[in-house]
Amino acid sequence: MDTALIHHYYDCFNKRQFREAARLFADDADLQLMTGERARGGNGYLRFAESWVSAFPDASLSVLHIQPRTETMSEIYLQVSGTHRGTLDFGPYRFKASGNEAALHVRELLDVRGGKIVASVLTVDLTDLVTQLTRVDYDELARRLIKIRALADELGQAAGDATRQRLVANRLGVELDAARRVVRPHFNK
Repeated sequence: MDTALIHHYYDCFNKRQFREAARLFADDADLQLMTGERARGGNGYLRFAESWVSAFPDASLSVLHIQPRTETMSEIYLQVSGTHRGTLDFGPYRFKASGNEAALHVRELLDVRGGKIVASVLTVDLTDLVTQLTRVDYDELARRLIKIRALADELGQAAGDATRQRLVANRLGVELDAARRVVRPHFNK
């Protein structure tokens, strides 16, 4: 286990020395990113780091614990802190800038051989991410719920009239979709 290289790797991120950190990767290093994407080598790391700091310009990584798994592999538990100021594209999710201060728990599995990172697997607690980065417009949600209640009453009054029920159900579908987008804005790409 190369703890000096591991600490240097995270220090480079915190100092925004991304090119220095990229040189720590083997050219063909396999990177499995939090978003479910795969990338290769230092260039893949650069794209990831730059996209991360565009969403969290003041992001900093703190190593909480390094757990050796084999002679070459270590599991690193991190806390990533920062202010969510830009859009974070995260696989099927898109988190628009919330302005929220976040402290996310991240785990990285690093395989270091011959002084180079040959593989990296990054994971994040998705529930933690959603909870901290989602901003719900509760006023808009209340407005949508009022419309949904009114449509529920209208649907009850339409009993026995299949055409009217279908029209009300279509309007209800639009309002339910709108309410879902308010509650889960991160699904709206």
